[in-house]
Amino acid sequence: MMSVEKFRNWTELKTGIRILLPWCLFLFVSIAFSQEMSVLQGTVVDETDLPLPYVNIYVENTFDGTISDENGNFTFQTFATGNAVVIATIMGFEPVREHVVLTAGDTTALQFRCLETLIEFDDVVVTASAYSSGEEEGVTLNSLDVVTTPGAAADVFLAIKTFPGVAMVDEGSGLFVRGGDVSETVTIMDQATLVHPYRYESPTGGEFGTIPPFLLSGTFFSSGGFTAKYGNALSGVMEMNSLNVPGFSHIELGAGLAATSAGYHGRFFDGKLGIRFSGNYSDTEPMFRVNNLMDEFSEAPYGYDGNLSLVYDYSGTGRIKFFNYLNQDRFGVHVNAPSFDGSYDAVETNSLHNLQWREIFGEWLMESSFSVNRFDSERNLGNLDLDNLDITTKFRSDFQRSLYENIRLETGVEWERIENSVKGTAPYYGDVYDPEARVYRFDEEYPASRYAAYVHMESQVSRRWFLGSGVRSDFHDPAEAASVDPRFQVRYQWTRSTNLRASWGLYHQGPSPYQVNDVSGNPDLELQQAQHFVGTWETVLNRGLIRCELYYKPYRNLILPDAETNFNNRGDGESYGLDLFLKHGEFLIDRVHGWISYSYLHSERLQARRFVGDHDQQLYLYETGPSPFDVTHNLTTVVKVRLWQFLSLGTTYRYATGRPHTPIVDAVSPENPEYAGSYYLPVDGEVGSERLPDFHRLDADISWYYPFGNNNALVLYVATSNLLNRANVHGYEYSDDYSERTELTTDYKRFIYFGFSLTLYELW
Repeated sequence: MMSVEKFRNWTELKTGIRILLPWCLFLFVSIAFSQEMSVLQGTVVDETDLPLPYVNIYVENTFDGTISDENGNFTFQTFATGNAVVIATIMGFEPVREHVVLTAGDTTALQFRCLETLIEFDDVVVTASAYSSGEEEGVTLNSLDVVTTPGAAADVFLAIKTFPGVAMVDEGSGLFVRGGDVSETVTIMDQATLVHPYRYESPTGGEFGTIPPFLLSGTFFSSGGFTAKYGNALSGVMEMNSLNVPGFSHIELGAGLAATSAGYHGRFFDGKLGIRFSGNYSDTEPMFRVNNLMDEFSEAPYGYDGNLSLVYDYSGTGRIKFFNYLNQDRFGVHVNAPSFDGSYDAVETNSLHNLQWREIFGEWLMESSFSVNRFDSERNLGNLDLDNLDITTKFRSDFQRSLYENIRLETGVEWERIENSVKGTAPYYGDVYDPEARVYRFDEEYPASRYAAYVHMESQVSRRWFLGSGVRSDFHDPAEAASVDPRFQVRYQWTRSTNLRASWGLYHQGPSPYQVNDVSGNPDLELQQAQHFVGTWETVLNRGLIRCELYYKPYRNLILPDAETNFNNRGDGESYGLDLFLKHGEFLIDRVHGWISYSYLHSERLQARRFVGDHDQQLYLYETGPSPFDVTHNLTTVVKVRLWQFLSLGTTYRYATGRPHTPIVDAVSPENPEYAGSYYLPVDGEVGSERLPDFHRLDADISWYYPFGNNNALVLYVATSNLLNRANVHGYEYSDDYSERTELTTDYKRFIYFGFSLTLYELW
C-alpha cells in the first residue's frame, strides 16, 4: 500500500493521487453502478522517437490517469466521455496536450511526442549585457574569483573591469562603460544607492571600490540594455547584495603587506539570527617602502573600514536585514603643476546604513529598504580648499509575482533625496593653484530629490520565445523634469545551450545637484538621454561560456560647461561597438580556469574646448570628437592554473588602446595678474585630436589553499603587479608657459605584495 510519506513534494503527491485514485474509483464505481468506461492507451516518445518511461498521463480536470512503463507504453480507463484533453508531463520536457473525443466502451489510441525543455521559466533572464556573481546558477564571477584574479586586488570593481564593455581608462577601479564616464553607471547595495562607491576618490572613480567582496552574496552588472527596474543611469548598473544568515559560525583573519583584517560571522537560534562583523586597517607605507615607491607620496594612503550586519529570519517567508558600513581614508600625493608645486591632501569618510525588509504577502514577494549614505571629503591643493558633504536618503520598495505559469510581473517605487553642501575655495582658472591666484568661494547647499516608479513583465510566449517589456518614470526636483522610459527585451532559445537576445530602451539621467543650483549651476537644465540597441549571441558550454554582443547607443541633451549659464544641454553623440567574452572552468575545480574579454568601441560626442577671452574670461568652443574615454580596443586575459593540489598560479594581461587626449596648444599671459598671478592660461587644441600611448600590464600571483580540521582553511599568497614594470602614460605635465610637456606615468610600477587569510569554523 503506497503511503503519503513517500511523496517528497506536492507535485509528487498529485502524481500519486492521479495514480491511486483512478483505480480506487474504478473498483468503487464498477461495483456500485457497473458503468461502462472508455480506455486510453498508447506510447510516449521523445523527439528522437525513443520511448520515455515514467511519464504522467491523465485526463484534464479528472483523477483518471497513469504513468508510462519502461517501454513508454500506458493504458488506463476513465469515466469521462465527450470532448476531453489528455495531458502528458515529465520533468525536463514540455507538457503535451491532446484533444480527444471519448465514447464509453471504446478504446482511444494516442502517441505523445515530448520535446525537451529548453529552459525553465524561473531561469529566464532576458536582460542584455548582464554578468552576475554569487551562488545562483549560471554565475560568471563569484567572490573566490574576485580575490584570486591577479591585479584585481580583491576588489569587485577591478574584477568587473576584466569583463568586456568596461574600458581600461586607467589603473583605478572606475567603471567606464562603452564610452561613458563613471557618473553614467549607478551603484546599488541592498537597494540603496552608493553615490560615492570608490575609495581614494578621483575624477576617474577611485583606486578601489568601497565594499569588500566577502560582504556580498551576489553582484549583478550590466553594461547596457537593462530593464525598467534600474534608472537614472545612461550607461550601466552595478547592483550588490549583502550576505544573509551564515551557514556556520566562524572567524576570519587576514594580514598582508598593507592591511590587516578580522571578522566574525555568528549563527544563532537555529539559524534564524545572523550577526556579522568585520574590520580592516590599511597602511600602504610599508608596501611602498618595500617596493621603493614612497617618493610618490607626501603621505602614503591609509585608513580603516568596518561593517556590522544583523539578519533576522523571523519566519519562513520574512527577513529583516540591518547593514552598516563605515570607512575613512587619508592620503597625500606630490603635484607638480605649472602654477604650484605642492601636495594634494585628502580625507574621505563614507558610511552606509540600510534597513531592508523582505516578506511574501499572498502571491507577492516584497523587498523594501530605507537607507542613508553619507560621504564627507576634505581636499587641499594650493588655493583649492574644499569641504564637501553628500547625504543621500532613499526609500525603495520592489514587488514581484507570477501571474500565470509563464508570466512574471515586477513593479516598484523609489524616493531619493541628495543633500550636497560645499564650503571653501576653488581656482577660478582651472589649472592655476597658486594660493595668491583668484578663486571661487563656496558656502552653498544643493538639495535635490527624485521620485520613480516602474513596471516590468517577462513572459514565455512559446517554447523558444521569451519577451520582456516595461516602462519607468522618474521625476527630478529642482530641475522639475520628468522622463518616461519604455524598454523591451526579446530572447530566442535557439538550442538548450544557445540563445539570442535583443533589447531596446530609453534611459535618462538627471543633472547633479550642483549643476542645477541658482549660484553656480543652471536651474533650467533638462535630463540627459541615451538609447540602447543591443544584440547578443550566447552559448553555455559544459565548462564555459561564449558571448558576442553588438550595441549602438545615441546620446542627447548631454551637459556641457557654458561661459554664460554655467551649464547647458547642447551635448549629443553616439557610441557603437562589439564585446566578446569567453570563459572556461571553475577555480579549484578545473586544472585550468580563466576568461578572455575583448571590446571594440567607437564613440563621438560634442565637447567643450577652452580658450581665453577678454578680461581673462574662460570661454568655450564646441567640437565633435571621440569621447574622452573612447578606448578603441580593450583586451584582457585571465588564466589560473592549479599546479599541484591546492597550489595555484594566476596571470592577468591587459592591453588597451590609448585613450583620447586634448592637447594644450597655446597659452595666454593674463591681462589681470592680480587674478592669475604671473601664470599663463592654457588654450586647448582640437578636442580628442591625440591619444595617449597604448596601455599594457601583466599581473601574476601564486597562492596556496590549505584546508584543515572542521572546514578550516589557510590561504597564503604572493602577488606581483605590473610584472613587466611598464611605465604606462596617464597624462602630461607642462612647463610654466605650456611650451613643453613631459609624460606623467603610472604610480603602479612593479611591486610585490604578500599576505595570508585564515578561516576558522566552530573552534569553541
